[in-house]
Amino acid sequence: MQRYYFPIFHNGETQADDVGEPFRLVELADEYGARIAREIRCDREFDQSVGTVVMVLDSAGAEIARHVAYAHCSARSRTLLG
Repeated sequence: MQRYYFPIFHNGETQADDVGEPFRLVELADEYGARIAREIRCDREFDQSVGTVVMVLDSAGAEIARHVAYAHCSARSRTLLG
């Protein structure tokens, strides 16, 4: 299993992820990063005007994916993530 990291870039600042999460497949790490972005944009206090990006990095620090939290969440998604 490889460890992946999910730093969040928000409003010009980066929130580091020093712990990460282990995944067997890179696709699962990518899906997890997308889920984090969905949860952020479903937060009622989310301000989409400042720009928020969840990055997916492998243990060597290489960027695997980026997920932009840019759209409001539907009521159905809020219920599923709730």
